[in-house]
Order: sequence, then C-alpha cells, then structure tokens
Amino acid sequence: MLLSPPPPPADFAGEPERPPRPSLGTGAQLWLVRHGRVTAPDTAYGDADVPLSEEGLHQTEAVAGSLAPQRPRGVLSSPLQRARRLGEAVARASSAPLQITDRLKELHRGQWQGVARTEYADRWARERDAYWSAPLTWRGHGGESEEQLVTRAWPALIEAAQMAAGAVAVVTAHRQVIRALTAAAIGISPGASHRMDLEPAHGILLRDAVGGWILERTNAPSPGAPHAAEPLDGPPEDVVTQLR
Repeated sequence: MLLSPPPPPADFAGEPERPPRPSLGTGAQLWLVRHGRVTAPDTAYGDADVPLSEEGLHQTEAVAGSLAPQRPRGVLSSPLQRARRLGEAVARASSAPLQITDRLKELHRGQWQGVARTEYADRWARERDAYWSAPLTWRGHGGESEEQLVTRAWPALIEAAQMAAGAVAVVTAHRQVIRALTAAAIGISPGASHRMDLEPAHGILLRDAVGGWILERTNAPSPGAPHAAEPLDGPPEDVVTQLR
C-alpha cells in the first residue's frame, strides 16, 4: 500500500505553477539515494527509526559498491538508521567524508504515525479534498507539510552541491524527502511528483547546472553504475520524461 495521497477529485481544477528553485551552477552531480528495504510493522512509520531487513542490508552494500567508483567528495545522510547505514557504507567504500544531518530525516506524519496502513488509507480518503486544495501546506495529520519538509531539507542539498562542485556527492535519505527536493529543484507540482517511482535502494541523479537543476536519472536501480539497458538514442529507461 502506497503512503501517498489519493488521486485528486474528479472536479480538480489543477495545481498552480511551481517555479523551480534556482541552481548554484556548480556542475555538481548529486545522487539522492533511498535506503534499502526495512523490517517494519504494517503501519505508516514516517520518521520513526525502523531497521533495515536482511534484504535491505544486502541492498545497502550493493549500492555502496556501485557508487564508490564515482569518487564522491562527500556523503550527507539522514540520522535514521535505515538511511544512515547506507551513508556509512558509501563513505566506507569510497573514503568520502560523511555528515549526518537531521535535515534529511523522513517526513513526520504527526498523529498518523503508527496507525495501520488500512486506517492510514481511510484517513487519506477523508482528507483528499483538503489535501488537494493546498498540497504544499496541508497538515491534516498534525505533522509536517511538504513546504516545511523542503524548507528544512533544502540547505542539505545546497551544501552537497557546494562541496561537490564539478564532481559527485551522495545524499542518503528517504522517499518523501527525495521526492520533495527533486520536485522543488525542477519545479514540478506535488501531484506530478507523487508519480515518480523511487524504490528502496534506488536513486535519483540531479545536476546543478548553470541556469537550472537538471534531472538526469530517476529510480536508477544501481546508482552510480551504467544503466543495464542504455538505449542507443534518448534517455536511459529509468528517466521520467513527462512529469509536469
């Protein structure tokens, strides 16, 4: 069961334009990588500190190995153990410095954290219209809004771009953090951004280009490694080309 809002109502008029956030133009390539699979109850756990599963531990080492040849200049990580273990593994494999920051913690879901996912889905259904009336500022669960999430996490993205000018940095975090940061960077609406897949242990590649952020890869299964089936023309198969 997805932990995302339900589809908009049938009479939804559409989301307002969301301008992209300015880039620094450092040329940095930023891998934003989601942690591996977790061992967790069938609940909406949000920013609770749930551990990795055995599969997630194996995924963590595999992702670290794929990123090490990129020689990242630094790794920024959420302190939650599922993402921190990945940050530690990447830093260990690449000898890059590691920085742990609370800015990259997962979205706090307020009173909805810990409820069964069936109940979570029911609550989303009841809040659907309220959410779609203001998707960036909605806080019907009493937790964080997307706007608040981006406000706290964006400085970490900027720091990564600054430390890796002309090179690579790695950010190890969570689905909602990575989705929201990517949407803010390239200027896509929350509704469109929820259509972006980001499976556990997969990554998104953003480039801090002169004139704007560029989304180069999405849902890449082996961040840092060549795509398994690079086409002769056009973008890699994991790139989302129609988000707006």
